[in-house]
Amino acid sequence: MHDNDATIRRYWEEVWSAGRFDLADQVYASSFRENADAPSTPAEFAEGAGGWRRHFTDFRVRVDDLFSVGSKVVSRVTFTGRHTADFSFMPARGLAYELMGIDVFEFEDGRVVQHWHAADHLEMFEQIGAKLRPAGS
Repeated sequence: MHDNDATIRRYWEEVWSAGRFDLADQVYASSFRENADAPSTPAEFAEGAGGWRRHFTDFRVRVDDLFSVGSKVVSRVTFTGRHTADFSFMPARGLAYELMGIDVFEFEDGRVVQHWHAADHLEMFEQIGAKLRPAGS
């Protein structure tokens, strides 16, 4: 029997908060989908997530709520961090942010095969000083 709740707690605490992206293959199936995009692999996830996380000092994820329904685990989390490395479109200003996210993970045989992530990333960019405008303006 798999403990999917424990897997997702570990995902937030060890993979994201501690930056242990080498553990991605213990969470994700060898092929999975995120937000209904094309299939991805744990190695592709680790590369992209590691690149994202490197922009933020003290990046942490706090699990606020976690529950299971059938093969799915739903989490409500709070992301925090300080923007300390430049994005290609925005210099780092050292500003902190706090952002809430909702994630739904669907499991098969103890591994995530589908992951839906929702967070207001525009709000995060505004908190770290981005001056965003609509495309073409």
